[in-house]
Amino acid sequence: MPGRIVLHIDQSGCHARRHFSLSAVSNSLSPSLNLFVRRLATLWRLGRAFVHESHQTHLTDDGAAMTRVARFFATHGARAAPLGAGVPALSQLSRVLENASGALARHPALAETAVRVALSELDGLFTPYDAERFRTACKAAFPATLSFELTALSDVPLRSGVAEQTHVARIGAFPVRVTLLRADTRAELEDDLDLALAAARFAERRSTKARDMHPVEWVRRARESVDAMIDLRQRAADQSYLRFQLREDNRLAVPEVLWDYCNDAVLTTRAIETAALSDAETLASCGLDQADVLATLIEAFFEMALGVGLYHAGLDAAGARVSIEPDTRGQIVLEADNPMMIFAAHERDFLVGVSHALMEGDHKAAARAHLEHGRPGANVTHHEVRVEATYRREAERFASPHARHGEGVAHLFGAIGKAPAEHMFSAAHGRIASRAVLLSRAAERIERVAEDIAPDVDVWKIARKVIVRLAADQLSFRSLAARLAHEATHWPHTLPRLPSLIAHYAAATQRTRGTVFR
Repeated sequence: MPGRIVLHIDQSGCHARRHFSLSAVSNSLSPSLNLFVRRLATLWRLGRAFVHESHQTHLTDDGAAMTRVARFFATHGARAAPLGAGVPALSQLSRVLENASGALARHPALAETAVRVALSELDGLFTPYDAERFRTACKAAFPATLSFELTALSDVPLRSGVAEQTHVARIGAFPVRVTLLRADTRAELEDDLDLALAAARFAERRSTKARDMHPVEWVRRARESVDAMIDLRQRAADQSYLRFQLREDNRLAVPEVLWDYCNDAVLTTRAIETAALSDAETLASCGLDQADVLATLIEAFFEMALGVGLYHAGLDAAGARVSIEPDTRGQIVLEADNPMMIFAAHERDFLVGVSHALMEGDHKAAARAHLEHGRPGANVTHHEVRVEATYRREAERFASPHARHGEGVAHLFGAIGKAPAEHMFSAAHGRIASRAVLLSRAAERIERVAEDIAPDVDVWKIARKVIVRLAADQLSFRSLAARLAHEATHWPHTLPRLPSLIAHYAAATQRTRGTVFR
């Protein structure tokens, strides 16, 4: 017999003991069958490891299930690699989940942002192509009729992401920035995440304690984040939209997307010569003051996030790049290969309104904004009192310069995210909390960089100026007219329901008559 798989399952009480041994598979098996057997063995090992990890009792039962899932990948992902033909994603996924586990253990609703941030902070899951292999792969990604020649291609990538790498080159006379989605790495990612998901499902079917860890949910979130981050067509579309939106903003430079040289695997933009924000010497040689550029970046970051509703990693102070070309000198460059996230209008309005309310000490306004995005289904008065108490506690920290002593802008956004995470009455609260935590993390890095290179730049003063102006704009005639025009599109659906809505409101008022926030 060329190969032998022995499987023995012994059910005893509520636990199952499983013994799996895979004898050496002889070379007579076909390569595809050999790979299948190895993947099956890996799946079995990972599934058993999930079950084993869920029964560990030496960890404190503080609800930090994600820490235990991360520990599982750190322990077993690398061990599975020899059987799984490498399994690079499994060995690296432990880093992602470990980085994300702190926020997820406290607030599971923050999974989207936590996993995205952890993935974006990886150095890459693969060994980058050299220049020649990169050029060959780009050429193969286009049909012969659309082929183009890359010249002056950089020897090493400017940036490596989850499954892509970016180089600078020239197409004809134009300097370009080319991002290639590695087909081999993408296939490995999909294969390995499929394997991890199958193992998580196996564990959940076999163990109640494993189900309590929700490994399937976390692996699925990681996969969704990976898929979103490597969608180059969506990145190109977002970059074009951003360039249109910021066409009159002389603080920011958005490189043009060259659509003739873009497809599912390649993203090409015009290249802009830049210098790092941290490179004071180069900036000074171009006539730029580092502190002034930093102040511009801080103002642009808060206006983009709270005014436009866009988070862009190009405005992350730690890695920001400044144009040194004559036409755009001094402008912060937002490259297409940097991660970005677009906020919904109601999320943006909530962040502006609540941040302004907390700085003014108006916890009642913050509580009202919270309840406008979702109300409890039962024990309404009890929950309303708790919501207002949470915002009252946070408002005390930011209502005056004296109270704000020692508190950064990052703490403000952290406070904004805390209440929606603690009092989550709708899916909107979870998304708002996720956005607030993302901004808190970015603001923390901005404050750290400002302290290092320009201590005289007052981040609080700039942030407050932007928030106060945006809050005032929410009540301006133009803003009210725009909101009225938007809501008018829903009137044909709402007006026929108006009598029943009035009746429901009257009934709710009757039930809660006489109750007030305490």
